[in-house]
Amino acid sequence: MEEIVAAGEEIGATVLGGLSEFLGSLGDGIAARRGAKKELTFEQWRKATDRRLQESEQSGWLSAAVAGCFFAASFGIAAVVMLALSAVGAAPLGISESEYLVFPILGVTFSAITAGFGILGGISIGRYRYYGRLRRYLHGARDWVCTVSTLARAALGDPDTVRRELAQAIASGKLPGVCLSDDGNTIYFKEQLYTPQSASSAPETAEANGPEREQTPLERFESDGRNFLRYLGECQGKLDAAAGDELVQMEKNCARILGFVHNHPGQLDRVRRFGEYYLPTTRKLLDTALGLGGTETENARTIRRDITGILHTLNTAYVKLYDTLLEEVSLDVSTEIDTLETMLRQDGLTHDFASDFGMDGKLSNAEGTNVSV
Repeated sequence: MEEIVAAGEEIGATVLGGLSEFLGSLGDGIAARRGAKKELTFEQWRKATDRRLQESEQSGWLSAAVAGCFFAASFGIAAVVMLALSAVGAAPLGISESEYLVFPILGVTFSAITAGFGILGGISIGRYRYYGRLRRYLHGARDWVCTVSTLARAALGDPDTVRRELAQAIASGKLPGVCLSDDGNTIYFKEQLYTPQSASSAPETAEANGPEREQTPLERFESDGRNFLRYLGECQGKLDAAAGDELVQMEKNCARILGFVHNHPGQLDRVRRFGEYYLPTTRKLLDTALGLGGTETENARTIRRDITGILHTLNTAYVKLYDTLLEEVSLDVSTEIDTLETMLRQDGLTHDFASDFGMDGKLSNAEGTNVSV
């Protein structure tokens, strides 16, 4: 009997152990599957976010706009009828004065209700259009990191308006997990990709507690340039060797251009696209490369190769831009030198100093006197 019980216990333990392992494997599989679902590509995330904004936000405001406009029109017509009847008077209508008072009262009441539904309809239309613009901004993005100017061009909008509406959507929780850079020029649809600058690496300000003032275009250009150079330094060593070499060269090229504009502020307009488009776009591409981490898939290698290639192209372009900036300076320098030499000749201060001032004879006599002595 005891042997049967022992055998039963052993069989039960074996079955329960196998069942436990099966359930554990099943749980791990479900958890892994759920984890895999969370790792969406940008295209998948963008479609899901766009659908959520359309279904949970935009469609609701559309319904409110339709209802508001419908009831505003209905009560508006009723208000017009009541006010028209009240203008006719009690006698023509063949009713008593007490019955007649109903018309003006209803006219005023319906007018107030019309105004309320009209306001509701107007607000709802505005919100409907707002979420439509947010969806257009999403459609204009092509990766997790994007510049605000790129979204503005895609949505045919103003960059300041795009920046303000994105910040409003992020603050209200309509775009969870999204953040704007400190300068407001770059949006990160995955906030894990954004590394805010520490206080020690932030651009120098006039005084910590001093009154804030709006930066001039030159100050903004130089501030953005310093931030970009600092960012290039942070990127070095995080990509492959080829990209690292290009980053070192890019840092030198950009520093030359920034130094040139600092010494020649009048040339700022010639590098405006360099500061407003090329640098933010370069940063976006580098953010994309850094966001790949150590992934070694074929697509990841292709992206890294393409980004390294465009870094080389950008370096070539930056060298040409710097050389183009020097051309005008070279012309100015040549003009100044020619003018200076002309004035020196007019004042007799060039070539042979003694001949210019008619001192040949005096010098000869002086030499003869020295010899005789």
